[in-house]
Order: sequence, then C-alpha cells, then structure tokens
Amino acid sequence: MRRLFQALIAALIALTAAGPAIAQDDIGTNANPSVAAKGGWWEIDNSGTNGRPAFGAEFAIDNLGFAPTYGKLHHMFSWNHSDQDGLELNSAEWNVHWMVEARPNLWIGLGPGLGWVWADGKNLDDTLGLQLGGSAHSYVGNAIFGIETRYQWTEADSLDNWLTMVSVGYRF
Repeated sequence: MRRLFQALIAALIALTAAGPAIAQDDIGTNANPSVAAKGGWWEIDNSGTNGRPAFGAEFAIDNLGFAPTYGKLHHMFSWNHSDQDGLELNSAEWNVHWMVEARPNLWIGLGPGLGWVWADGKNLDDTLGLQLGGSAHSYVGNAIFGIETRYQWTEADSLDNWLTMVSVGYRF
C-alpha cells in the first residue's frame, strides 16, 4: 500500500512537471456533485490484524464554500466497511484534496482528512482519525473512475491504517 501511495505522489509530480495543465473549463469551478461505489484493501498497522478487502460509498462535491484560483477543492464524504477475521471496521470520513487537471479529464491531488473508525472485535476501541491521502479521478461524460489512497493516524495507535480504494460513480 505504501508503494501505491508513493507511486501516486510520483505520478502527481511527473504529470504536473510535464507541462501546464489544460485550461480549466466549468468542471474546475462548478460544484459537480457525484456519488460512487468503492472497493479496495484496508490494512491495519496492528501486528495481530491482517489486511482485508473493503467496500464503501462516497458522495463528493467540488469547491464547497471556497474555490482556489488554480485547480479545485474536491470534498469526499465516504463510508467504508470491512468484516474479516473477527474484526469489523466501519469508518465515516471527510477528505479534502486539492486537485489539478494533469491532462484533459484526469484530475490528481493530495490533501488531509478527518474520520471516525468504529471497531468491533480484537479488543480495539472506536477512535478519531486524522489522515493524509492522494487521489486521481477521470471523467468520461457523467461517469467517474478513480483511485484513492490514504494513511490514517488514530487516537488508538493500534488502528493506524492504510486504505486504498478504486471507485466508479456518476457525476450529476
């Protein structure tokens, strides 16, 4: 998972260094609300817990209350779930990524997030989490295809975790 995060950051640097972004159209300044289904891998740093498949749902909106001069702020509100090996995890998260259009209809970005994790099993407690992540989204008409990865530091250190998800959705 760490390699995927490093590759995403390297792609961001390479694509933005390759030349200026294409001039923004209305996708960069409008709200562009969207919904998506997500699936991927959730890896907990706790040595007694294995990585696990995960799924979730997401609602996203651009430039909620503030629009940067260049790029956009992509707000992602998500719910994630995993249940394996006697541990059920659920999280509600708000991630904000500053996104730039690296190529036509390909947006990449990085940013912070805030989440709450509910843990049931393995004597783990529910906890608040702060996170840093990266994402890439491609738009084909109203369809959205994306990948997101983030690392989350929690109050209960035993729940520090990586979550990497691919998503397919619809932009209104």
